[in-house]
Amino acid sequence: MPTKFSTERLEQQHIYFLVFIIAALTIMSVAYLPYSAMLVVGILCLFLLIIAQPTLVFALFIAVECLISEDILLMTEKLETTLYRVSLPYVGINIFEFMLLLLALVTLLQRKGKPFGSRLDFTLFLFGCACVLGYVTCIVRYQDATRLFEPRRLIHLFAAYFLTVNLIRTKRSLQLFLWIYFAAIVFKALEGVVLYSMGAGLQIKWRIRAIFTGWEDSLNFVTYLLFLSVFVLDRLQFAGKRLFLFFSPAVFFCFLFSYKRAYYIAMAVGIFALFFLLDRKSRFRMVILLLALAILCMGIITVAGQWQAIGMRMASIFQPTKESSANYRLIEWQNAMISIHRNPVFGIGLGGVMPMEVFLSRTNLLGVHNTFLWVAVKMGIFGLFTYLFLHFAYLQRLIRLNRRLRDPFLRTVARALLCSFLAFCAAEMFAPMFAQMRTGTWLGVMMGIGMMLSTLDREPLEKIDCSHQKDGNSS
Repeated sequence: MPTKFSTERLEQQHIYFLVFIIAALTIMSVAYLPYSAMLVVGILCLFLLIIAQPTLVFALFIAVECLISEDILLMTEKLETTLYRVSLPYVGINIFEFMLLLLALVTLLQRKGKPFGSRLDFTLFLFGCACVLGYVTCIVRYQDATRLFEPRRLIHLFAAYFLTVNLIRTKRSLQLFLWIYFAAIVFKALEGVVLYSMGAGLQIKWRIRAIFTGWEDSLNFVTYLLFLSVFVLDRLQFAGKRLFLFFSPAVFFCFLFSYKRAYYIAMAVGIFALFFLLDRKSRFRMVILLLALAILCMGIITVAGQWQAIGMRMASIFQPTKESSANYRLIEWQNAMISIHRNPVFGIGLGGVMPMEVFLSRTNLLGVHNTFLWVAVKMGIFGLFTYLFLHFAYLQRLIRLNRRLRDPFLRTVARALLCSFLAFCAAEMFAPMFAQMRTGTWLGVMMGIGMMLSTLDREPLEKIDCSHQKDGNSS
């Protein structure tokens, strides 16, 4: 049976209860990394076994992944071993992979989950075949079957997609999931604001302190801001909307001062896409919103005293210098093209090492800071074709949903997903996204939600409560 939270309206007492849980997870997860983070995920595993409600636990699991800082221990400004590299004893996988497998097992047994059932199954199957072929290629080339780091990370995409399409089966469960996800991002942002005010963070070039360094952290901030913008512009009411609006400056602050500058471009792409999806009146409201955002941005930069630093970061994007990360990517892409030319059909295999033919002071032998080149290097032409086909099929589906969905809440979610996915595609041009397991999980979840919207739209319209109506019509 579905959980109480997923079948009934998200009442005020439920919100307070979930806020308490997410706040507790935030404090516990950063107390003593990586062991405190492992304890939090372990508590979720126990929670799953006790209450046997995978929908709620899955939402909390995604929230935990949003809350935990993967790359750096901010309090000491020292790089730490990422939690995803800490394997459980006698198991050989990390705590997050164990949790995904446990959730999948419970879903299969309790919910009779199916590994198929959506319109994206065929393209996902093709890409999965390319991944298997890439791993086989790696074994043949290196005679080493233990090169599982990259295949393990790709599994997060497929596992997250499977769980999403099997657990997010009602509008209430979708509302619950999005609420917990947004609340986790808010707590993550508040954590970043507190750390920044304490002087914590990684000191990087241009005298700017980066409070978060992971690609997935900035991706979550961009997703939050784009979703909230669509909800505001569509004048859609939902549980906790005013609360999320109140804390949006904190999220924007963390987005602005996180390490990954490529998300400036990603955010611009998402906003540009949203502008063309809106009608004339909504575009006018969007211009007002952008002006308010610009004032907020200037205020944050002024208070933080980072005008020179932000200016130099922007200049490094458009005017690459010899020591800039933009120039580093250009050289790395040249090496990738050489590798693709030498191994065009099957690539070097998932787990294979790409030699650096062009001189580079810093080397990154395992990845390429461009997801599309990364796929082509590792899995060859077939892998690149299937990955591009997956993108095309999903984008085409979202565009159709924006025209066909009856329910205003689901239609707004579809529009927000489209903008967020286009922002993700822009970020893929500057990062090996599947080398970050949390970005792979994000992609699986967002694709799963997008493919379930048409199914959720089949529920009778009279079941839609006033929380999904527009502000002007709600009681």
